Amino acid sequence: MTDEVTIRELNGLDEMLSIYPVFRQGNSHLDEAAFRERLSAMLAQGSYRCIAAYIGDRLVGLSGFWTGIQLWCGKYIEADHVVVDTTLRSLGTGTKLMAWIEAEGERTGCAVFRIAMVLGKERTRQFYARNGFFDDGLLMVKALSRGAAEFPEYVSRPAEPGLRV
Repeated sequence: MTDEVTIRELNGLDEMLSIYPVFRQGNSHLDEAAFRERLSAMLAQGSYRCIAAYIGDRLVGLSGFWTGIQLWCGKYIEADHVVVDTTLRSLGTGTKLMAWIEAEGERTGCAVFRIAMVLGKERTRQFYARNGFFDDGLLMVKALSRGAAEFPEYVSRPAEPGLRV
């Protein structure tokens, strides 16, 4: 087995489902049935794509991504869940995944490449900063009733009496 990392795009639900064991390393709250359901729904929207990194035949990393258009920036590309096998981190695999997506954004005429990440994950923030990303916004989240169990940290709390924002 060579140590060369190769990136390839996965096509169709069956190929994309093969990423679950590595995906789960960074997302242990999501069981395989929910993963399949969400992935199917994302594919049905039409703009979701997925790439995987391999050393030989071994899956060592992955990222989903999609393109869209917003008023503020025009066409954009956005990475979704860059995950590298926990036993092989810090070897440049994540950087290669990000470079592949960036090149695809350039190829398809995107104006910006964006990523959303959870606050408080300093190692993740440092990774993205090393890859040329800037802190330029804040994504605010509020759990709705359907998401409250999965995301209790985003459930609104009643304001303290007398506290006004």
